[in-house]
Amino acid sequence: MQNATYARPGLGQYRQASVETADRGQLVIMIYDHCIKWCGIAKEALEAKRFARKAEACHKVQAGISELMSSLDMEKGGDIAKNLWRLYDFYSYHIHEGNTKNIAKNFTEVQEMMSQLRESWQKALGEVRQDRNFANNNLNVGHQRSYVSMVG
Repeated sequence: MQNATYARPGLGQYRQASVETADRGQLVIMIYDHCIKWCGIAKEALEAKRFARKAEACHKVQAGISELMSSLDMEKGGDIAKNLWRLYDFYSYHIHEGNTKNIAKNFTEVQEMMSQLRESWQKALGEVRQDRNFANNNLNVGHQRSYVSMVG
């Protein structure tokens, strides 16, 4: 199988630059996009009885889910981080089960759930950016501590 980087010159460099310049929120969205894409590929591969491709796609989804899990700050994140970890663990198990038992609906279900969660992340990131822009534009710079300095 031909490597995508060689099939489309410059694409690998573009992706590398995108990852290197993304903030943490953008990286989370990129990982969701990766997982959503590969869930679809896993389902298509299973339906086409391309089992090696299905396994490769499942591996890529699992890698993305592992990255999401490892990025959680369980101390600072509190209940939200714990609940996300449980959800990611469920996604991982569901993908594993879909792969080992050839259950296409598992890929569709994870893809749909991750799409919904991605939308929530996208909305939350937009709100955080709006709040930061508001704070940057409206707080008195002369104060010793500003809203922006308190939230990072």
